[in-house]
Amino acid sequence: MEPQNYKIIKNFIKQNEVDKILSWVDGLTHNPNNPNHHLTELSKSLKGKSFIFDIFQTPITRYITKFQSTSEVKNDRLPSFIIALISRISLTYDLPTDHIFLQVVDMEKGGKIDPHYDASVDGYINLKCNISVLSEDYSIFIGDESQIIQATDLYSFEASLYKHWTNEFNSRRVFLSFGFMVDYKTMGRNESDPRIRLSKRIQKYFQNL
Repeated sequence: MEPQNYKIIKNFIKQNEVDKILSWVDGLTHNPNNPNHHLTELSKSLKGKSFIFDIFQTPITRYITKFQSTSEVKNDRLPSFIIALISRISLTYDLPTDHIFLQVVDMEKGGKIDPHYDASVDGYINLKCNISVLSEDYSIFIGDESQIIQATDLYSFEASLYKHWTNEFNSRRVFLSFGFMVDYKTMGRNESDPRIRLSKRIQKYFQNL
């Protein structure tokens, strides 16, 4: 995988932020819905709860959150420390903040992420910026590469362009997955890029809602 498409920042959050996030996650109410059949199998392997927030409620984020959600899409006002994290991530990676959503995942022991591509929209890449809040050290597999992730790390990758997954976890895992929908040009991609063409084929096959 090209190194510019995968970035890790160690110790992105501090312990006081970890404590705030975990307290907030523990208080979230999970309202399952009926996800599309492609997500049903993924959610079984998760062995936990996933909450999705449509932060900016644009046509793009409404579409993506509807497709990727395994519970009711939340439009709740987010805590100030979550908003601050969005700003920090945007400044760190120099990312636009036009179309952002958040997936909060709380996995039980034995859960895993099965191999998959994230949803996309024509003209945009689904760039995931994930913060490992609570977890054992683990490997994230992206394409033909793997990296060790530790709690408090921030890691980003083009989730709609690269298949990604994890092995089974031996303990609880909580992570925040901020989805930045970024246009091709900003990401240095174009319509003729092989990975963009693959993403479009996947989109056409799997996202026929």
